[in-house]
Amino acid sequence: MEITTFNQRKNVPRMFQFQRMERIVKAMQHPTSGVPVREQKSFLSTIPNAFTGTDVSEWIIKKLHVKDLAEALHIASLLCYYGYFFHVTTNEAVQIKDDNELFRFQAPYFWVSTNWTTGNAEYAIYLLKRTLRNRQRHGLEEYEMRALDDLKKKLIHQW
Repeated sequence: MEITTFNQRKNVPRMFQFQRMERIVKAMQHPTSGVPVREQKSFLSTIPNAFTGTDVSEWIIKKLHVKDLAEALHIASLLCYYGYFFHVTTNEAVQIKDDNELFRFQAPYFWVSTNWTTGNAEYAIYLLKRTLRNRQRHGLEEYEMRALDDLKKKLIHQW
């Protein structure tokens, strides 16, 4: 008999949890039986391919046979927390409410299970974009400026 600690088993179930969440999200994205995704009006603008918190909670109650609205909102909040969909209008909150707040599905490339790591080129692009923004608010720290200089030297053939 092999004895394993909790820390040794911790990473194995997490992969299965992400697979279950992805199956739920794929079912949510189904064109006919999924969450109704449509153009939504927000003040003076129209937001394409969006859905509301009410749409998500109703779908979870109906399709996952959840009896309690609080549990459905908790499941939706977890899916939002792990990045399977995101707020359209705000960036800070991941708490889903049964209201008309707008959300969009995240592209599968950015799902947690893909385990993609950023390379030097992506980090250099990120730092360059930050330098082009408002310098007072988004200015680079000293270590980031050194990293950008090093990346410019390393990636001079791609620059």
